[in-house]
Amino acid sequence: MWNLIEEVGEERLIELVTAFYTRASQDMMIGFFFDDSNIPEQVVNLIHYMDTHIGRSEQKYRGSSIRKIHQTMPILPGHFDRRHQILKDVLEEYAVPAHVRKAWLDLDLALRDNVIKGGARVRDELLG
Repeated sequence: MWNLIEEVGEERLIELVTAFYTRASQDMMIGFFFDDSNIPEQVVNLIHYMDTHIGRSEQKYRGSSIRKIHQTMPILPGHFDRRHQILKDVLEEYAVPAHVRKAWLDLDLALRDNVIKGGARVRDELLG
């Protein structure tokens, strides 16, 4: 088994997650989701989440649930897919080892149903 921070390096991990959030927040399709975000805080939270869910971390995740964090956001499948592609691109650009990249992307995809909303449901919520 392996450890995320050992495999990638703590400084490199912070750098790549910061690059991911920077790109996502500036993206034409999904950037608006990050308008009120504290990027440095999100960097810490994502690293902690991933470190406790992939590899062999002995830590327990103590943050809010993914569903709870995203439940008020009108995230559609295309939004999720765009974010996932940005993540994939950043992990590749930072030469994250293949086994770590696969585990990270697999977990990210497994969270898809926890964060997206169906189009009719979003429409109804937005129209009140």
